[in-house]
Amino acid sequence: MSARRTLLAVGVAIVTALALLGFGFTWPFVIGWSLLICSVGLLGQLVMPFEPGFDAPRIDTEPHRRPTEISRMAWALNTHTGIAGQQITRRVSAILRHRLLRQGIDPDDPDDKARLTAVLGPDLWDQLTGRAPTIVDIERALDAVDRLNPVSPGYPPLAPHAPATDRGRPALFRRSRR
Repeated sequence: MSARRTLLAVGVAIVTALALLGFGFTWPFVIGWSLLICSVGLLGQLVMPFEPGFDAPRIDTEPHRRPTEISRMAWALNTHTGIAGQQITRRVSAILRHRLLRQGIDPDDPDDKARLTAVLGPDLWDQLTGRAPTIVDIERALDAVDRLNPVSPGYPPLAPHAPATDRGRPALFRRSRR
């Protein structure tokens, strides 16, 4: 509550009391209405937030404990259903699209469909941009991103699609389930 608004509520109550006395009302009536008007003025200052956690204490976290984009993408992988979330799917498909365009392959161009299939494998792009891409699709896309490294002295040249068993990096999740 601000002091200015509090003084305004008290002032309005005093003016109301003087006006009621001027009209000839009794003291108990004047005091009652003045207290009511002052109370309404004071309660009107309270701001009731729409967010339920507005009055919760603010707990500052250390910078190393804040969620990062990597952790949010990791939580987007549902290991129970095997479905990859939208956040990681968008990120991986954007990186894959960028690498494909760098190699001169447009994934949306029907003329490049044969080259796309030769580089990525059958239906990987359709699965990745489809309705419910799986974790396996994300792994296949990451393998394709690894194969599509830019051509430079430190990187191997563009290789055709390799089966998922000869991947050079470990899988995102173990294949065995409990």
